[in-house]
Amino acid sequence: MTEKKVTIKGVPPTYDEVEYQRRVAVELHRYHSTTDCMVHVTTSLPHDFLEAVAAKVLEGFTVARNQRVVSESLNYSCYLKKPEAEQVLDIAAIHAKVKTEYVTWLQSEHTRYQDLLRQQLIQAQQEKELKAQREKEAKQLAEIEKQVLGCYKPLEIPE
Repeated sequence: MTEKKVTIKGVPPTYDEVEYQRRVAVELHRYHSTTDCMVHVTTSLPHDFLEAVAAKVLEGFTVARNQRVVSESLNYSCYLKKPEAEQVLDIAAIHAKVKTEYVTWLQSEHTRYQDLLRQQLIQAQQEKELKAQREKEAKQLAEIEKQVLGCYKPLEIPE
């Protein structure tokens, strides 16, 4: 069974600010479109729930109007949007996380291309050595055949 020939196509990706900003935009969209930019307040008693919501409102949280408010017996809950200052910290963390993931991906691609090039060069060297070995064997067989033919004169058969 022969090994599949390795061929490198293209070059490893390099840092691209546009790609980085695209990845950040995707993560920010996810952050603002999910409950990641919110906190969930839940209690079993209505008075505790009202006090918990009031305390959060004093801290700058606002009621998330796109999420439902639950007021069932022994189950009171709602989502509150984080204050702007907290969201700024979250967004800074998102930027750092996305950059780390992007750089890690770029490094892994760079390493992958190096590994492919290494394999390609090894295969080329092995093919070169195999070709040289076959040529050497063919030359040796030709020399042996020449010696064999030189030892005996051709067979003469009278007619």
